[in-house]
Amino acid sequence: MVMATPDHYRMIRMGFSMMLATLSASSLLFSPAQAATVGNVFVSYVDGSPRYASQRLDASYRLFIRGKTVRSKSRTAPGMTSRVSQEEGRRQLTPLIAHFARLHQVAPELVAAVVAVESGFNPAAVSPAGAVGAMQLMPATAARYGVSKRTDPAQNIDAGVRHLKDLLGLHGGNVALALAAYNAGQGAVARNGDRIPPYRETMLYVPAVLSAVARGNRP
Repeated sequence: MVMATPDHYRMIRMGFSMMLATLSASSLLFSPAQAATVGNVFVSYVDGSPRYASQRLDASYRLFIRGKTVRSKSRTAPGMTSRVSQEEGRRQLTPLIAHFARLHQVAPELVAAVVAVESGFNPAAVSPAGAVGAMQLMPATAARYGVSKRTDPAQNIDAGVRHLKDLLGLHGGNVALALAAYNAGQGAVARNGDRIPPYRETMLYVPAVLSAVARGNRP
């Protein structure tokens, strides 16, 4: 079980305190579009291992978790669309974050913080680099974890949490290095002597996620 303790988070945050004073986390958030209704989780055991989806992909899938239908607001006041959409996305994704964090034994506040920074709780987010969904899966990562549809919130979060857990295990529970690897790739961390790569995006990303954890970004 890979779970970071509050003291672990506190130590890491202290190391980034000066950086957090000068860097803005908001620049890392994608502007979320109107979020789709999510929350149901379906599961199939055809191949002997569970495969999750947010819809019944074929007759082998059965309802595993019944979510809530949240209707998107059709009209918002000027300048309020992004904030309202993010709040709706958070409500829609919270059951999935809580479920897969518990299933894969990763701290739910860490998963929620990654989702917040990666996509702003937008399950349809697409980055300029081609990362997709709530946890911004690249094609190779999605393929590694058996994702057939990266925009499917259940598949996306399931794979993202599994990937994060693997990175935490690889780095002995070091949250900062696991986050750096999640953002820049494990190869980049290895090439820099198991240190956070000196890339501007990654040096912004790691403290942004840790800051979100510190704010109690919990589903």
